[in-house]
Amino acid sequence: MIEPSLIEAEQVAVIVADDERRYVHANAAACELLGATHDELIGMRIEESTGTPAEEAEEAWRSFRRAGVLVGTFPVPSPVGPRNLPYISVADVSPGRHLAIFIPERSERDWQPLSHREREVVALVAGGATGREVGKALSVTSATVETHIRNAMRRLGARNRSHLVTLAILRHEIDLGDVGA
Repeated sequence: MIEPSLIEAEQVAVIVADDERRYVHANAAACELLGATHDELIGMRIEESTGTPAEEAEEAWRSFRRAGVLVGTFPVPSPVGPRNLPYISVADVSPGRHLAIFIPERSERDWQPLSHREREVVALVAGGATGREVGKALSVTSATVETHIRNAMRRLGARNRSHLVTLAILRHEIDLGDVGA
């Protein structure tokens, strides 16, 4: 059994579904995100909240159960139409229970967009390039590269280089097609 107190304390949106694709638990952050009360969500089938046709939902559910993990985007209602919010789902976290965690968006005041040069540096780092290799590729010194990395980390609120790359991808600052070494 999933202990509800473990997810209630967090501001990350978390939903638990059963084997029939019905929500059996949703924390306050998930209710707010989906624009529904707890009582409205509990018992609702996943496809009811997404608007997915039942046959598509059934096939997607079977694929999810086989894989055990699913990462993607979930259509979340908003005043200007649905927006796709990143999530990760894990099957069978306990018998008959499947967990979905929505990756929270940060408000504009929490981070700033990267400069063109910072995006270039971060894309090269994402591709595995060292500071020296980035410097050579961009015709700048290693010290300049480190300055761009520090500035990019500050702008996005990253704690380390891996976190920087993850945030840059999630916030569409770099695209996987930009990544190269």
